[in-house]
Amino acid sequence: MDCNAHLIAAGELINIREMSERSSVPASTLRYYEKLGLITSERETSGSHRRYSESTFHRIIYITLAQRAGFNLEEIAEQLAMLPDIHPVPPKVWAPLRKKWEKRIDQNIAELKQLKIDLRRCARNASR
Repeated sequence: MDCNAHLIAAGELINIREMSERSSVPASTLRYYEKLGLITSERETSGSHRRYSESTFHRIIYITLAQRAGFNLEEIAEQLAMLPDIHPVPPKVWAPLRKKWEKRIDQNIAELKQLKIDLRRCARNASR
């Protein structure tokens, strides 16, 4: 996913359907993220429709990428708590998170390489 794709103009608020389309995250998942406190929406009244801002869009993209990197939602919540509500994130804030991400990605790569070795070994043993 391109981090800059489908950007929302500063000050613009979009509805849940549009946020779902722009972020490629189902509306049900957006509601779940909000229930967990990972994202917020703005509403004029308690019964009115959810409206999302640009900063929420960036949080959703962060969540999506973090999940792809192998982080669970609890870990992502901890990371989001460290992030300021600005975009782009300042390099001094992003640097420790980037290192954590790279470590996790390297672990995932190592696990996948080992899985490939194990799969070949099983296939070889099955053909005997």
